[in-house]
Amino acid sequence: MDRFAGNPDENETLSALIGALHARDAYNRDHASRTNQVLFVTKLLKRFKIEPEVQQQIRNATLIHDIGMISVPDHILLKPGRLSLDERTVVEQAPLVAANILEHVKSLSAEREMILHQSEWWDGNGYPNGLKGRDIPIGSRFIAVAKAIDAMTRDRAYRRARPLSYCLQELRNNGGKQFDPTIAEAAATLLCAREGRMG
Repeated sequence: MDRFAGNPDENETLSALIGALHARDAYNRDHASRTNQVLFVTKLLKRFKIEPEVQQQIRNATLIHDIGMISVPDHILLKPGRLSLDERTVVEQAPLVAANILEHVKSLSAEREMILHQSEWWDGNGYPNGLKGRDIPIGSRFIAVAKAIDAMTRDRAYRRARPLSYCLQELRNNGGKQFDPTIAEAAATLLCAREGRMG
């Protein structure tokens, strides 16, 4: 897969950021997880009428959306149990860290906004700014769904991967709450098709 397209400077910047992620221990060196999210978003985007340039920005942002996690210590990333309030606060700073890393990379300004707001909720209960509905950048809404699916369907330090049925239920229960309902439903339909199941 062509991971990204654009001018050479932008590609070099993306390559450098991906290299930093690969160099990071444990959670963030999971290239397969990152690639799977980009592949899923690429398929999901085909179900929407979005300009090609914006689609590429969304793919780029998906590829490096967890760059801010390099600031989170391994003892938090790999903790087998529930995070404390202080630990969760550290994790919730990751999008802000990512935005700071990308602040002076003008060629990735659109991607920066998508990454900064990837944890906003459709109903306004997310972070860091409590954006709501269509005020959330479109790319952020795709990233939110893709990373949630990846988190649910992969083994974690604190639990085993969830079955597809659980993932579908979460997408549909949280469409209109955590997720953009249209994107969440399209993702559920795509997952069913991929697994050869009826929705």
